[in-house]
Amino acid sequence: MVRKKPFVFLGARNLCFLVLLWFTIGASAQKPDNFDRELSFSTANDAYVIWQNSDRFYSYGVGANLKFKKKKFLGLQEYFPEKTGYFFEVGLRLEGFTPTNKTVSSIEIQQNTISFDRPYAGLLFGTFNITFAFERAFFKGGVLFGVMGPSSLASDFQAWFHDKVTDDPIFEEWRFQVPNQLIVNLDLTYAYDFIPQQKWFDVYGTFNTRLGNLYIDATPTLGLRLGKFNRLSESMGMDNNILSNSSGIEFFLQSSISSSLNIFDGTAQGNLFNRNFEHSVDGLNPLSTILTQSVYFSSRRFSAGIEHYFTFGKVVPHERHIYARTILKYKF
Repeated sequence: MVRKKPFVFLGARNLCFLVLLWFTIGASAQKPDNFDRELSFSTANDAYVIWQNSDRFYSYGVGANLKFKKKKFLGLQEYFPEKTGYFFEVGLRLEGFTPTNKTVSSIEIQQNTISFDRPYAGLLFGTFNITFAFERAFFKGGVLFGVMGPSSLASDFQAWFHDKVTDDPIFEEWRFQVPNQLIVNLDLTYAYDFIPQQKWFDVYGTFNTRLGNLYIDATPTLGLRLGKFNRLSESMGMDNNILSNSSGIEFFLQSSISSSLNIFDGTAQGNLFNRNFEHSVDGLNPLSTILTQSVYFSSRRFSAGIEHYFTFGKVVPHERHIYARTILKYKF
């Protein structure tokens, strides 16, 4: 009986086939991708910050978004003829805000001496945005529409989550939250890349303003990126990677510093036109600062990121708050 030798030699035919297959796969991998839709899911919570144990201020947020490309949509494609690309986005989000001192005693209720450093507030809203991309910049405009107050069901969601998932206390003090009202807000952002020719290091700036009966503010930002990234108008870090036709990978750090001029915050002050909410903050802090530290990864179809936000003086003067947001995306 002849013992078979290990397979160590390929005939010329098989070798040619494998070489051809390798080149075919390589060429396919280099072909640009062009996906028309992207589904994303994000969740934010200060409990994600592992070096602290807090549940206050911006307590949690959870939402889903769908981005899509269309050649024509409501005539919006006619704006900015010099654009290099554009896409639309719809989303749904639930958010909850809580004070530091969450509980209220029966004596405080009887004596009407209830005091919160910021009130409970719940938000449920939908969004519609359009982003126009340029060679070294992009412009994003959108509208938010929803409800703030008990009808948002933010308190119900937190109670369910604390009861069924984390086994944390359930706070009856949500009954003192901001009253029901419809909310409408405009959101405008412009971003510009200062050194687009650089490959592994980048400096950019953005300006954001919000106007409506939920938020009125203006925020300039200076940021930097370090690692392997796409240009600003196609990058995961700017939430624009649906415009990327590259099959390459993004993997980079992104940091920024922002300073906000705050004129109105409905989650802390209640109704813009009727200021009789008894638990509203006495005076909104007009200037606040936010530092961010983020890590992003983006491949052909899948993307992920985690963002840490360090806020100073947001709503309440001299108060610091840290929370994190995780993002998962899929293009198809």
